[in-house]
Amino acid sequence: MDKDHEVLLNAFVIAKKRYRVIYNTGILVWEEESSKKAKVTVPITDVLSVILSKHANGRQSLKRSKPPASARSKPHDAHDGSLDSDRIPVLSSSLSSTTTNTLATNSQSENRGSPDELSDRHEHSFYDSIRSASGNYLIIHYATLVCTKTCRWRVKSVALHNTEQRIVDNWYTRLSADLRDQNRPKNLLLFLNPYGGKKNALSLYERYAKPLFRLAEVDINLIITQRAQQIFDIVTSKSIALESYDGLVCCGGDGTVAELFNGLVNRTMTDLGLDVKHPPYLPKPNIPIGVIPAGSTDTVAYCLNGTTDIKTSIIHIILGQHSGLDIAAVYDASTVKEADPTDRSTKPRPQLLKLYASVLSYGYLGDIAYDSEKYRWMGPKRYEYSGFKKFMRNRGYNGEIVVHVDRNGKHDPDDGVRCVEKCSRCYGSVFGLPDGNTGNGSGSGSASQQTSEAIVINGKFLMVNGANISCSCERSPQGFSPFCHVGDGMLDLVIVRHTSFFNNLRLLLTMTSKRKKISDLPFVEIYRTKEFRFTAPQAESVGVSRWNCDGEVMIETNIIVESNCQLVNVFRRGIMAGTGQTAGGRPGEQSTTTSDALPIDDKGSSCFGLCK
Repeated sequence: MDKDHEVLLNAFVIAKKRYRVIYNTGILVWEEESSKKAKVTVPITDVLSVILSKHANGRQSLKRSKPPASARSKPHDAHDGSLDSDRIPVLSSSLSSTTTNTLATNSQSENRGSPDELSDRHEHSFYDSIRSASGNYLIIHYATLVCTKTCRWRVKSVALHNTEQRIVDNWYTRLSADLRDQNRPKNLLLFLNPYGGKKNALSLYERYAKPLFRLAEVDINLIITQRAQQIFDIVTSKSIALESYDGLVCCGGDGTVAELFNGLVNRTMTDLGLDVKHPPYLPKPNIPIGVIPAGSTDTVAYCLNGTTDIKTSIIHIILGQHSGLDIAAVYDASTVKEADPTDRSTKPRPQLLKLYASVLSYGYLGDIAYDSEKYRWMGPKRYEYSGFKKFMRNRGYNGEIVVHVDRNGKHDPDDGVRCVEKCSRCYGSVFGLPDGNTGNGSGSGSASQQTSEAIVINGKFLMVNGANISCSCERSPQGFSPFCHVGDGMLDLVIVRHTSFFNNLRLLLTMTSKRKKISDLPFVEIYRTKEFRFTAPQAESVGVSRWNCDGEVMIETNIIVESNCQLVNVFRRGIMAGTGQTAGGRPGEQSTTTSDALPIDDKGSSCFGLCK
């Protein structure tokens, strides 16, 4: 019988109670025989690992599911720029001096035994109860959404006991085979920034990430960075064979994420032989990236997952599902490479300055980033100090903005539609499918250009922001534009006019509100577009600001910004409809349904107030 149509149905003992356990078409269900209300449903896509535990005469034997031979890590020759059999990064002589601190984790011979090193306290009691018993157990670790309000996921465990070894072995073989078919990452290159945020990224990795990766049998090759732009230098260097990995992961703040995808796109352009300064187009890398938040705001992680919870991000990386993330490109409008006269297909291209994933800001936020560099000795407090100075000064900046918008008004930045899992707008943007709320996505190409018109905006501004995502975070739940999507190929141009000190105070209070949006303010304008151009006055007597690009200062003033639809793939599940970060919901889309009457780890079904 085909395993896709084979139904496994047996009775197991869970926490001294008999349960009917069914597995069919990738769905695992167990329900108490005496009460059908005590029912738990878990899809195979949410299962992290399956362990076969045998107890006899006080001895315990653990058998874990193993990845296929093609997915297992194997030793590499030192000359291919990858990792050797000891899982230590091998870099060229030009880069070895910059990577002064590397750690080898999860080697083939390291800690592949019991997963009782999970940090959660209930895991220890769970395995203690298993060791004290005798018989045959099938231990299943799975991920579940424990708090819809804060979008947090956790790993839970269930132990199925049956006296017949044949039945337990059959279930283990079937579940292990289906897990191997999930095509999950088994070999990751992880960059850790120990200086970002509260400077606790390494301790967070050791406490949360390392045990979870070990549980899922994911090999992690960890590089601890020691300076700015080191991730960019390593990724763009030929000394690292990126094809040897299933993904690139970074642990740090938004600046660390920006370094990673800037380096990855640059490396892809180099491999394809493109001009990295004046590329004719931006190629999409083949390898996905992962984000483990360990910064101060973690805007990118918050918009991707609806939370900055580190365990949630790690679980999404392990489960392996990924989707596209828009990346905006910033070009220097004053530096243009002339087109090749012999090739009519080429067009003049400006110089590529930077790629960003969250926001590009001119004016108030740009001044804060530029001024705070003088007070680095103050630590994170320098931003508050510089922000207070610039706020009290209430300086405005003249400029001209040319923004391309849809003349039919299909792209409304205040349409009330948030980006959630299986988002129709983001899906349609890739394939050029029409969407009832937003019209055609960026995948429609020339059709989109024919329906766009250029609008020229002049005046004095407090801020000019190009939001690639909603820019929501815990400090600003609504962000700059709450209805900006992560993969629709569009960005939201948020213009804040120069106004009174009182109105600026209203702006800051609105930014911290959970319900109010800055688009409701009369001096704020938002345009949904694929590109815009900003030009500052030529006169030197007129004050100019700097651009704040994902926290990094850019001195070039006159720029062109273009959105690139889903340029990189990111490990993420997306924000489920109906959770705390979305407006409204679609019932029935929650992938894991957990009953309040969970037999073994019922205490783990709540977040103990951690999600407040």
